Amino acid sequence: SKNFKGVGSFSFSWFEGGGEAQPGLEKAFDLTFGFPALVAFSMDRKAYAVLHGSFSEKQISAFLHAITTGRQGTVKIEDVPKVKTIEPWDGKDGAPIEEEFDLSELFDDDDKEEL
Repeated sequence: SKNFKGVGSFSFSWFEGGGEAQPGLEKAFDLTFGFPALVAFSMDRKAYAVLHGSFSEKQISAFLHAITTGRQGTVKIEDVPKVKTIEPWDGKDGAPIEEEFDLSELFDDDDKEEL
């Protein structure tokens, strides 16, 4: 945001994509192409734009510059979905799923020919 001083301010929000976190927002902003994704949304104008491109500092900077100069097209949105209140992230990663299987299937000596 330091590169955009003097052209207004940006507020940032983050939510987990996919799953059941914010399906209304994903649908409203047509976020069907995968994550991470970046959406610029104007509550005053009820319009948004989605960054389609690589999620890099250069692309994000160019996208924000295009938004602030009016060169980025936007899409009107009539009904802005409510943001669901969910349980906050505890800061820990999820526990890995431990799969147990019989290693003899991989290392079965019966199938090997004697040398």
